[in-house]
Amino acid sequence: MKKYLYLVFTVLLVFMVACGSENTSNDAGSSEGNEEEQAEVSEDDKSSAQKQAEWMEQQENADNQETQEFNEDTGKGYIEDLGYVETVGVGYSDELGIDGTDAPLQPVEMGSAQLEIEGLAILEVKPNEDAKQLFFDDKEKVKAIVVGMKAENTSDDDIEFHPNNSIMVTNTGEQVESDMFLMGDAGGEFLGKVKKEGQTWWILQDADEDISEVKMIISPPYTMDDWEDLAEEKRIEFEVLSWEEAQERDAK
Repeated sequence: MKKYLYLVFTVLLVFMVACGSENTSNDAGSSEGNEEEQAEVSEDDKSSAQKQAEWMEQQENADNQETQEFNEDTGKGYIEDLGYVETVGVGYSDELGIDGTDAPLQPVEMGSAQLEIEGLAILEVKPNEDAKQLFFDDKEKVKAIVVGMKAENTSDDDIEFHPNNSIMVTNTGEQVESDMFLMGDAGGEFLGKVKKEGQTWWILQDADEDISEVKMIISPPYTMDDWEDLAEEKRIEFEVLSWEEAQERDAK
């Protein structure tokens, strides 16, 4: 499996963990308030028709999840705690070493900061009810740019660096900032030789536009004492291929 595919699956795994912890806390608070209500309707009080209907619904849900489970070969399927996901775009950048081969990635040097971008994917998500409320403003369908990255301060000096707060510009004319709830940990204060990594989401306004190019604009790191920039702004351009095109390129 090439590097770009690895990003998609690690992104989804991280999202599942985040959603799982969020839902656990929510469920803990709601379960106490619902105990009395649940106790009022015992299994003995339900009619045979109710029990049969519930059993059939459980079987149908289980069957749907099993048949739609996320498939590594197709790049789409159902993800628990998120919804139905389809990988509609994969980003390539020769500058970063994201070229469909197993060649080493090329980190971006910005002063004492070093940024390694593991990959960029365009995901189309039909979120489940919980994910819609928690992350996606009750939208039925969203499209997002997702980037996995590792950031490091190579000096002993304290700096601030926010690659997870970069701006994305698409060929369709959208300019978007990262989602504050899905920003990941690869940014912030680096107190000396610190390493951070994570995935960040940029939610696009138009979920139906096809994306073929993305430009990532990264602000330079700066010193914490006098806010002095340590490098120039960096702009990285990605060519975006469809999932099928990416697999063909990867196979060459």
